[in-house]
Amino acid sequence: MSTVGKIVQYPLIRILIALGFLVPVFILGKFINIGINPHLSEGSLVFARYIEAAASFALLLCAFILYAKYIEKRKAQEIYSTRWLGKIGTGFLASSFLVGIVVCVLVFSNCFILSGAISNKRLVLDLFVKFFMGAFIEELIFRLIIFKLTEELLGTWIALLIQVLLFGFAHGLNDNATLFSTFSVAIVGGLVYCAAYIYSRTLWLPLGFHWGWNFSQSGIFSMPNSGTPYEGWLITNISGPKWLTGGNWGIEGSYLAIFLCLAVGIALIFMAKRKEHIVIPSWKSK
Repeated sequence: MSTVGKIVQYPLIRILIALGFLVPVFILGKFINIGINPHLSEGSLVFARYIEAAASFALLLCAFILYAKYIEKRKAQEIYSTRWLGKIGTGFLASSFLVGIVVCVLVFSNCFILSGAISNKRLVLDLFVKFFMGAFIEELIFRLIIFKLTEELLGTWIALLIQVLLFGFAHGLNDNATLFSTFSVAIVGGLVYCAAYIYSRTLWLPLGFHWGWNFSQSGIFSMPNSGTPYEGWLITNISGPKWLTGGNWGIEGSYLAIFLCLAVGIALIFMAKRKEHIVIPSWKSK
């Protein structure tokens, strides 16, 4: 292999190259938002946003597939996995169940009051799509690109630590962010989603976890999502000790949620180890 070829195949360089494959899709989305959407009627704009989300999903998948084919010279097995819909559903239901446990504890602690539901069902659908695309883009970038290629060089354990810290600090600029919220997101999000990837070695299980968590807490129960307030399906009022409710950050800052997600993350990593999905550092494999 030539010197240029060796440089291109270096994992950290491939992170930049892989991200470069995604950039044209993001630029296209910006162009549509700036150049086309402002000229549409309100009814057409709603429909156009759904079409844009579907197109972005397909184009980003194609971009990663092309990257894997032409740069890594392989088939993107993380995407071409069997029963991908089932894996999304499993992750979605699992994280929704975790959110449900936290909500039940808040109810029995008199910290959660339900006062009704909104009549605008389209708002719920909008959040359903919004949280899917947000989770999809983050999982594509953080898990399939940054984690996977870092893992190839440094091994699973070091890459996992980097990923957890990176995911936490990536949310450090959100509204209501604190040093503790950075830690909480690192566990609730970074650890669980990365562990789901290590266990399944596909995009779809961590995507389901990520999507289900965000949509359940904000799209259903109207709780803040990493510091950002949302109005979801149910009209709720949450008050009580911050260590239990998470305060303005949302339940991701709740000690209960952190404990539950830590337990799930450890369990997934343990199962991944039993499936021999742990990668050793490159310097040890030589």
